[in-house]
Amino acid sequence: MKKLEIRNKHLALRKSWSQEEWQLRNEQLHQLVVSYLDSLPKGTTVLSFQSIVEKREVATQAIHETIVNPPYEFQLAFPRVEGEGKMSAYLVHEKSTWISSAWGIMEPDPATSEKIEPMEIHVVLVPLIGFDLQGHRVGFGKGFYDRFLSQCNPDCLKIGLSLEGPVQQIDDLHALDIPLDVVISSERLYTIH
Repeated sequence: MKKLEIRNKHLALRKSWSQEEWQLRNEQLHQLVVSYLDSLPKGTTVLSFQSIVEKREVATQAIHETIVNPPYEFQLAFPRVEGEGKMSAYLVHEKSTWISSAWGIMEPDPATSEKIEPMEIHVVLVPLIGFDLQGHRVGFGKGFYDRFLSQCNPDCLKIGLSLEGPVQQIDDLHALDIPLDVVISSERLYTIH
């Protein structure tokens, strides 16, 4: 399938879910994510994202609240779009404030957060609309994550979060698409080889 077909199909599917089904999928995903992250050492730096729950995206707030507290005690960073097509990462803490982007995504305020280099990040939780079993993802088509992931340490763990299962194959890949290492859906974990 082509990315546009996958995007349209999955966005329509999300709209068809009841509030209860969407919540259940998020609860199941939360359990699988924190279980998977349990093996990582304290102090791991994780880049995550603020979801737009009105669009039925993966609800990341519960994951964030879990992984910054014991026993995890991870450092949590979030993306901020700065300039044409460039995404930066900012470590946040309890006094960090947030600014709404042009897309309605909450981003860290640079005045109250610490900018870090992509090479300092150990794990990236990647938003997606769809994925295939080869680790390729369908996002919203802007390429921010692929450009950012290309700057990360090769050992950085790239984890996609999905409320749906995979498609067989994404047909229209771009040369700059960065495959994921793992995708965690609400039903199971997919390790990409």
